[in-house]
Amino acid sequence: QSSPFKNTYKCIQEHKSEYPNPIQLFIGEIVIVGDNAPEDNWKNWIWVNKLNGQGGWVPEQFIQINEHQDSKKKGISLKDYSAKELDADIGDIFEKIDSINNWTWVKNLNTNQEGWIPDEKILTVDHG
Repeated sequence: QSSPFKNTYKCIQEHKSEYPNPIQLFIGEIVIVGDNAPEDNWKNWIWVNKLNGQGGWVPEQFIQINEHQDSKKKGISLKDYSAKELDADIGDIFEKIDSINNWTWVKNLNTNQEGWIPDEKILTVDHG
């Protein structure tokens, strides 16, 4: 039987976003595709720019890359996506909503705010 706490996590290391204006994509949106993140544990993240110039990191699984029509590589967003990171303090309690490429989209159970946090900064809460 499944525990009601299986999606509950707590913050074990402070997290502060370095990107105050997170990119937001809509399904079907055309984007300009840049490079993958250089770090090994982030290599499935790709830098994309919206046509208005705003850029951000997106899981590469969410972008369908098209052949090069010109000098810029273009892609299409396969789903609605927000790059919003969640600032977190040690001891904050979260509900896990989604997870990909070593990051988890969580909801803070105190503030109801949602965003991404690196998996290494959260730990599952075991109420067993």
